[in-house]
Amino acid sequence: MNDEKIVYINSQEELDAFKENKFFVLYFSSKDCSVCHSVFPKMMDSLEKYSIKVGRIDVNEQLKIAGQHLIFSIPTILIFNEGQEVFRESRFINFSNFNRLLNIMFD
Repeated sequence: MNDEKIVYINSQEELDAFKENKFFVLYFSSKDCSVCHSVFPKMMDSLEKYSIKVGRIDVNEQLKIAGQHLIFSIPTILIFNEGQEVFRESRFINFSNFNRLLNIMFD
């Protein structure tokens, strides 16, 4: 897993700076979520061949940010392109849809 792609977001200021990227992923999870721990490596494997930053947000520590993004279950993956949300998937992630979108946008 490429750790330099991952940015741990711990404040609104950090999120605002992170959102200056043209294309990025936000991953909402928590430390005590077993599904989150199994989904994250699979997501990172899918992103391996792309130059995409991933903002990782712990919903227990960043309730306000989670609320602003309407996160009601975890894990939730959001993909943004030029500031617009283009993908949202929660809990049991359909990685065929996730990978299809990545292929459309980058291939």
